[in-house]
Amino acid sequence: MKKFSAYLLLILNFSAIIYIWLGHSNFLLFKAGWPGQLIAYGRLAGLLLEFFILLELLLISRLTFIEQIFGHDRLNLLHRRVGYGLFSFLILHPVLLVFGYSQVVGVNFVAQFFNFLNQWPEVFSAWLALIIFITVITVSLPIIKKIINYENWHLVHLLAYVAVALAFSHQLKSGDVSFGGALVYWLALNVLAVGGLLVYRWLKPIYLWWYHGFFVQKVVQENNEVVSVYLSGKNLDKFKFQAGQFANFIFLTKKLYSPHPFSFSQGFNGKNLRITVKILGDFTKNVLQIPLGTKVIIDGPLGLFTVPAPSAKKFLFIAGGIGITPIRALLESLTKTGADSILFYGNRQLNTLVFKEELRQFKQKNYFIISHEQIAEGIDCRRGFIDQEKIIKLAPDYLEREVYLCGPTPMMVVVVKILKKLGIAKTKIHWEKFGY
Repeated sequence: MKKFSAYLLLILNFSAIIYIWLGHSNFLLFKAGWPGQLIAYGRLAGLLLEFFILLELLLISRLTFIEQIFGHDRLNLLHRRVGYGLFSFLILHPVLLVFGYSQVVGVNFVAQFFNFLNQWPEVFSAWLALIIFITVITVSLPIIKKIINYENWHLVHLLAYVAVALAFSHQLKSGDVSFGGALVYWLALNVLAVGGLLVYRWLKPIYLWWYHGFFVQKVVQENNEVVSVYLSGKNLDKFKFQAGQFANFIFLTKKLYSPHPFSFSQGFNGKNLRITVKILGDFTKNVLQIPLGTKVIIDGPLGLFTVPAPSAKKFLFIAGGIGITPIRALLESLTKTGADSILFYGNRQLNTLVFKEELRQFKQKNYFIISHEQIAEGIDCRRGFIDQEKIIKLAPDYLEREVYLCGPTPMMVVVVKILKKLGIAKTKIHWEKFGY
């Protein structure tokens, strides 16, 4: 019902924009000839461009009710897809307007373009916004993301807020929403979208930082590849999160200022928080050197990788590498319920297993599945990968279980295909992609 309401609200606002456009561009559309039609459709492209930009802001705003409906990873995926779709409106809006007005005035395309820049002050700001948006979309393309680090990608994306302000200023001074009731509606739509982003994405983490005073309590090196960071603060009994959730963390120290997502690797206890990080790049390699007492800003909790209440009684957990972190927290939370849980923990080598001693304390069957080593004292090991054969053999009642999966994306994609092939319902397979 909540998802239906969200879609209905989206459709109603989309319809309202079409209604405003038809009312204000009626003459251009039906009586001004084909140059007028180009101008009218150029205006529509501009309205839809701004509408979908506002939708983009809502998708990344961290609004609680939206997160709880769709989940953070699905919102990120939709954000990327809508962003790529914006490109068509970014091109159509200026091209249709310039070409349409050039036909009305009787000049060529280039002359009309410079006429806009010289005689329409608000158009110059719109062109700056256009350049910024194209840059942001280009940087988000998979082929480009592979060659730049997360910190630079995030910095470029912050410029999008400047572009939003420039585009908004442009539309208030000209077009179909610059007067009357349409202006009131447009202002309200922008205030709600931008206000939601401002409150939940920016002000909420700052408030939590002020109220809880998060700081680094201790740093523990789990092995050569993995580090755990313990956080403390004030009133931690009131910072509620569910096992399986994650947050974005900003460590207020040199080289660690940009936000990065990490799962909580232990359940809520009201005393401290813990995240566990695999050393993979420039940011994570500095985590081990974080000075004790470093202040931390937390944006979260986020995600739907949780066990809902009332929960099932039988579970199958599948972890790959550092994907054990949220699953370890879930296992801890289920220990108190007496749930029947099986854990498959895939790791290349036994000496890189994390939380080995902690996992032994939980009441579930542990199957550590690796690719090179076959045996270890006190651990039931299987050689190879997590495949269909092992699932059938080690969890023969898999159809009765809720399956929770976390690990590298390629591994999760393969395992999800196996689970579906085995006949496990899509609603019983729980997983989230952590990416940007």
